[in-house]
Amino acid sequence: MLRNFCETESIQVLAGFDFLDLCLLGETGTGKTHTARLIHEFSPRSEKPFVAVNCAELTPSIIESELFGYEKGAFTGATASKTGKFEAAAGGTLFLDEIGELPANLQAKLLKVTEEKCITRVGGNRPRPVDVRIIYATHRDLDVLREDLRYRIAAHAIYLKPLRERRDEIVALARVFLLEFNRRSGRTIHASDETLKLLENAEWQGNVRELRAFVEKVCLSALFISRGEKTSENAIELTSSLVLARLSSISGQPSDIPEDSSSEKFTNFTSGENMEEYLKRIENYLLKNAMDSHNNNKSRAAKELGISRGGLIKKLKRIGH
Repeated sequence: MLRNFCETESIQVLAGFDFLDLCLLGETGTGKTHTARLIHEFSPRSEKPFVAVNCAELTPSIIESELFGYEKGAFTGATASKTGKFEAAAGGTLFLDEIGELPANLQAKLLKVTEEKCITRVGGNRPRPVDVRIIYATHRDLDVLREDLRYRIAAHAIYLKPLRERRDEIVALARVFLLEFNRRSGRTIHASDETLKLLENAEWQGNVRELRAFVEKVCLSALFISRGEKTSENAIELTSSLVLARLSSISGQPSDIPEDSSSEKFTNFTSGENMEEYLKRIENYLLKNAMDSHNNNKSRAAKELGISRGGLIKKLKRIGH
């Protein structure tokens, strides 16, 4: 089994052996789908389809027809033949996510397809050869699979470490997500390395997916706080106080975040509250916290928040501070 499978060079090497089916193991949010796409893009099959299927989202009654397709008249409502995911991925890569959720009877059929590279549509009797590379993925232990299938796919299993075991990648990942947010929002948000390194202290139980969501949330908070400010080229700086305040709302908060019951006031949406109200509560907390931290020195508080002194005064008047 390969471990610490993160380096691009390793992906490129393994991707070249496109006759090998692979299995990606790791907690939810560790980047299994992203890794599968990279393997496909670096492989000789990159010009062919990449088809992803989340097995957990398909009910047992339809998953077989979704994977293998069906013939006209195979069941009520089958008014025409339909190509399944295996045929749709012909020449390319089929990514079967959450393989551990497949029922045992379908695991047996999948094993046969894996070994023979032939499928038979539901309601049909003609085997159809398929040239496809299969990449499996699961966050569960492989013991949930049938023994014969487990032995077949475990031969080329790849373990993706959780983010808390590769903290040196957090800043780089956060920068990628920051750039993605800038591209999609049309705004320019900056963050220093010192600020982003604060993210290394959290546990990130949801791994890369949770980190991406966090970066998006903190960027939205920064946009809301800075609305109306005349900044150079519309640029906004993420401040350490904003990042620390948001970090206090997730599990595994940094040990140097002061315990402050007021921070709990904005950690979760309340019933009937909309996004505007939620962000106002965040802003109010950050304004008061910055003023308290700098003994009501408006110039220093404004600098920490990344806004002008005049803008800070207007915001403080609005909240009666």
